[in-house]
Amino acid sequence: MTPSITVHQFPAVLGMQPSSFGLKLETWLRMRGQEHTVISSVRELGPKGKVPFAKIDGKILGDSELIIKHLSKSGRKCLEAGLDARQRAKGILIRRLVEEHLYFVLVYSRWVDPDGWRGFQPLFFGPAPAIVRGFISKKIRKKIVASLAGQGIARHTPQEVYEKGRVDFLALSTLLGDRDYFLGEGPTQTDASAYGLLANFHYSPIHGPLQEMLKEHKNLIGFVERIKSEYWPNSKLGGGDEEKFIPA
Repeated sequence: MTPSITVHQFPAVLGMQPSSFGLKLETWLRMRGQEHTVISSVRELGPKGKVPFAKIDGKILGDSELIIKHLSKSGRKCLEAGLDARQRAKGILIRRLVEEHLYFVLVYSRWVDPDGWRGFQPLFFGPAPAIVRGFISKKIRKKIVASLAGQGIARHTPQEVYEKGRVDFLALSTLLGDRDYFLGEGPTQTDASAYGLLANFHYSPIHGPLQEMLKEHKNLIGFVERIKSEYWPNSKLGGGDEEKFIPA
């Protein structure tokens, strides 16, 4: 029996889904051929206090990794079925690099770097009423910068942070090599994770040092554009801008 899935996401304020985790989740669902509906969620947060979250057959789950783990237990095809133990371990390491290191470089570039903030703020907060837009954006930015300082990355200069991003891009490029996917012959959760983040760099309407660094790796650009063409053919940018997915 096909589960009823509703994904709660940020609105596609950048012309695409601005959350790499949200784009990862939707891309994985498309890779699996899993029908789902998407609802834009700004004030409503999931059980982890964040978005994305999902309502699956009436049960609310938070955290993209936990949602994927839950849905992977269903009878639909398992994207990791053909992987051996070494490939699965490699996938975990890649996802940790993407989601727990390079992700914070992206967030820093949007919220901390003054140049990035000048481009990001009017796009992300554009839908907010003009009378409170400035107040809301400053309040949320202050909160996010404080959390990044606690995490550690906001304690560095932009040059130091972007050097970390450069090294991460190089590592991902080396691991991908000349293959279409990071692990096996077909797409997996790891590819969805990498796409969710790399697409937010590659298709970003805000251009900066990280976008230029990514351009140096033609295989990563090819990977992103290939996944986009396969799973988001109707999206102008990187995806996450459609309210419903029904597999063909």
